[in-house]
Amino acid sequence: MAIGDHLADVKVLYGIAGCSNTSKCLFTAAEKGIDIEGKAVDINSEAEMAEIRAISPFGTLPVLKDVDFYVYGIEAILSYLDDKGFGNSLIPRNGVARAQMYQWIHIAQHVFSPAVKALNEDGTGAAEMEAVKGILSKLEDQLNARGKRGDYIVGDLTLADIHWAPYIHNCCLYGHESVIDALPGVKSWWSNMKVRKSTSKENYVAYTVLPSIDEIRNNKMRSVSINV
Repeated sequence: MAIGDHLADVKVLYGIAGCSNTSKCLFTAAEKGIDIEGKAVDINSEAEMAEIRAISPFGTLPVLKDVDFYVYGIEAILSYLDDKGFGNSLIPRNGVARAQMYQWIHIAQHVFSPAVKALNEDGTGAAEMEAVKGILSKLEDQLNARGKRGDYIVGDLTLADIHWAPYIHNCCLYGHESVIDALPGVKSWWSNMKVRKSTSKENYVAYTVLPSIDEIRNNKMRSVSINV
């Protein structure tokens, strides 16, 4: 049995293809060399949501199932996958880098995410585009910071990069790739994120778990299949 084979049969992620938090979980699993079976949930189905509420008390998604243990809440799931997987931790040991990671996670979730959503819903709004550009310019400054060791948001790859990836991906999916290309640091970082091999040293590119437009529209989740 290859390392990790025993993981393939026990971990299931219940989520939504168009949900950025679902994508973050799949991305983290791919980085850490963990096989995940993706199961899309129809949030409009009372029967399916009743099943989710039985394992996630407030019906929050995504939910990770590991044998008979259920984890819900994005922070809890990513931490669990980081601990369970292989390779270097995605949470820095250095206190400064760790604090910076959480700061950039906060910006991704609470500042960049709503700006991207507003832009994608409007399509051509000048104000929405300027808001996205303004936030990305701050990311550009961070990626070019002289005191930062490494090519990622706070140096080495961390959960900060994984939190940003689905939102950048959504910008590109909805035709706004030019805003990424206009910033050399962001463009280089994103180009690297799309081709880099996993932290676990598996021959696997985590970017490949992110959904296409058709998969989002049809709520078809991808899985992580490394050791099968």
